Amino acid sequence: MAGNEGIDARRDDGFVRRMVRLNDVLPRCRFVGGRDIPARGCHDRAGDCGPGDVYVVRTTADGEGGEGLAEAVARGAVGIVSERMVPAYGAPVCLVANADEAMARICHALAGAPADAMHLIAVAGSAGKTTTAWLTAGILAEAGVRVGVISDLGCLEPDAAGPSPVRLTDPSAVAGCLARLHEAGCTHVVVEVSAAMLARRVLAGIRCATAVVTNVVPPRPRRRGAAPPLEARLLDILVPDGDLVVCHDDAGARRLVARWLARGGAAPIRVGLRGDGGRLALWASPVERQLGGQTFLLQSADEVAPVAVATPVQAFVCDALLAAAVGRRLGIALSDVVRGLESIGSVAGRVERIDRGQDGHVFIDQPSSRHALVATLASLRRLTAGRLVVLAERGLARRLAPRRFRALVARWSDETVVVPDGILADDPSPSVIAAYARVDRLLAGIRRRDCVVVLGRGFDPGRGPGGGDDGEPHLGLASLVAGWFALAADPTARRAA
Repeated sequence: MAGNEGIDARRDDGFVRRMVRLNDVLPRCRFVGGRDIPARGCHDRAGDCGPGDVYVVRTTADGEGGEGLAEAVARGAVGIVSERMVPAYGAPVCLVANADEAMARICHALAGAPADAMHLIAVAGSAGKTTTAWLTAGILAEAGVRVGVISDLGCLEPDAAGPSPVRLTDPSAVAGCLARLHEAGCTHVVVEVSAAMLARRVLAGIRCATAVVTNVVPPRPRRRGAAPPLEARLLDILVPDGDLVVCHDDAGARRLVARWLARGGAAPIRVGLRGDGGRLALWASPVERQLGGQTFLLQSADEVAPVAVATPVQAFVCDALLAAAVGRRLGIALSDVVRGLESIGSVAGRVERIDRGQDGHVFIDQPSSRHALVATLASLRRLTAGRLVVLAERGLARRLAPRRFRALVARWSDETVVVPDGILADDPSPSVIAAYARVDRLLAGIRRRDCVVVLGRGFDPGRGPGGGDDGEPHLGLASLVAGWFALAADPTARRAA
C-alpha cells in the first residue's frame, strides 16, 4: 500500500505514527478546497481527533457523524473525508464513494500496511468462524509457524498467554492488531471475518492469500435479483490466484464458489463430510461420536489418519476439515495437522466442556447466529440418551431469537430456562432469585445420561457484556453452573456452604 512518507513518533500504544497522503491511499477520490490531504491519524468520532488527523463522516451507532465537523476541525483535524459535500469550516474535503471503505484504507496505511508483509487467512461464514480460525492457528503453530489470531475472542500473539480484547468492527483497532502481530514476528495471521466486518468493509485495501468460508446462510429469503450475501464481499479481498477453501456440503458456499469462478478465480479447495467423486481435497468419516467426544478419520486421496477430539458435535468436524485443508495447502504434514487439531480439541465458549465432577455432560456455547444454535442443539440431541436441558442468558437469547426463543429450542430440549443477565449480582431482584431457584432444581436432577447446554458468555468477564471497569468480575451463567457442580461434587464444600 503506497503513501507512507514519514515517521513522526510512537503513539501511546507504542506503534509508529506515519503520515499518508489520501491521494495515494484512496482510489477515485475527489478533493474540494485542496489537491491532497496529508494525514497522521484517522477518526470517525470528533472527540478523538487531534492535530494532523482527518475526520471521516460515516454512519455509526452514535449517529451520522456530520454533527461533529466543527469540533473535529477545532481539535486540529486537517481534512474531512465524506461521501457528500459537508460544511468543512475551512478544512479541505475528500469526497469518496464509501466512507467505511475509505476509513479502513486510511487506517491500514497509517499502521504501515502490515498485512502486506504477512500471509493473511480470512475465515468467514454464518457459523463456525471462531472454531475454524483457532483450529487453523493450532495447526500452523504445531508446524512451527509464527502465527497470530484476530477473532472475537481477541488478538493473540504467538508468545502471549492469552488473547487481548479487540473491537473487530473498528478498522483502526484491527490495523493496530495486525501491526502488533507483525512486530511480534508473525509470518501468518488468521482473521475471523464477521458479517459486521464485511458490512463495514473493515479489511478494505487488504489482500488475503487464503479465504475460508464455513457456510453461507442468507438472513432472510432471497428474491431474484436481490443483493448477494455479505460473504460475497470476502472475494473482493482475496487475490485472484488465492486459495478459496469451502465446505462443499453447504449450498450457500457452492454458490459463492460459482461467483468466484465467474470472476476468473483459481480452482477452489473443497472439503466435506463425505467423498464426492474426487472433487474433495479432504473429507471425514465418523468412527465414534458420543457426548464424551468423538473420533473421525481425516482422509484425502492418498492419506488417512484418525483424529480424536473432545468436542462431540458434527459441526466441529466441518470446521476441522477446513482448518486441515489450509494446513495441507501450506505444506504441513498430515501428522502435524492431526496433532494441531487434537491439541486444540475445543475452543473457549464454543461447545466447551464444563467438567466439575458432575454426573451428566455440561457444555457452554456462545453461538453467533440462529443457524449455529440449531446445528449445536440438533447434534447434541442425537447424542443425548437422557434429558437435554438448555440454560440461556436473556441477552443472548434475545439476539438469537428476539420473539420466540423457547419455541425455537423446544424442538430439541426437554426443558429450557432463560435467566436474567447478572444472575450472580450482589443485590438480586426477585426475578433473579426465582430464576436461580429454578436453575438449582434443574441441576439437582441432572443424571449421567443427561446433557446441559449453557448459552452465554464464558468464564472470562472481559469476553462479553457484563465485565466492568470497577475491578470486580461480573460473572455470568457459566460461572454459576460450574460453581454449582463443583460444590455438589465436594461434600465438604457443600456442608460448608
